[in-house]
Parts: sequence; structure tokens; C-alpha cells
Amino acid sequence: MSEFAARTPQQLGEILRGFRREKQLTQHAVGKEAGLLQSAISQIESDPGPASLVRIYRVLSALELELVVRPRGMADRKTEW
Repeated sequence: MSEFAARTPQQLGEILRGFRREKQLTQHAVGKEAGLLQSAISQIESDPGPASLVRIYRVLSALELELVVRPRGMADRKTEW
């Protein structure tokens, strides 16, 4: 799988939808795994702006994804704290 940068809530929703479809999962299946209704998954995919971080993390977990935060343009650089 590839990495994608999400710089807006809409991009995040599109990325989550893409990964869900790539895994051939329905919104219902992701919702069940995340403890959310299918309608919540639909809302997050179409407009994640109002969604809480807890819900976003539940969806990430259900899709076996993780959130990585880094300065823009640093995709190829390794940074250690």
C-alpha cells in the first residue's frame, strides 16, 4: 500500500474511502469493527471535518492504518527525536 498526505479533511475522507475499497470492505463492516454505525463511516468519508478524533482513530484502527505527523515536504527524510 502507498502513503498519502491528507492536508484537508476532505482529502482524509477520500483516503479512508480508498483504503476501505482497496481492502474490499463495506462501510458496515468497517463500522462494526470500529464500533460505529455505517452512517458514521459514510459521514467520515464524505466530510470528516465534524468527526471527533476518537472516531477518526477508530476508523484508522479498523482499516489497520496509522497516523503519521511530519513537516510538509519531509516524506523521504528520516527524523528522530
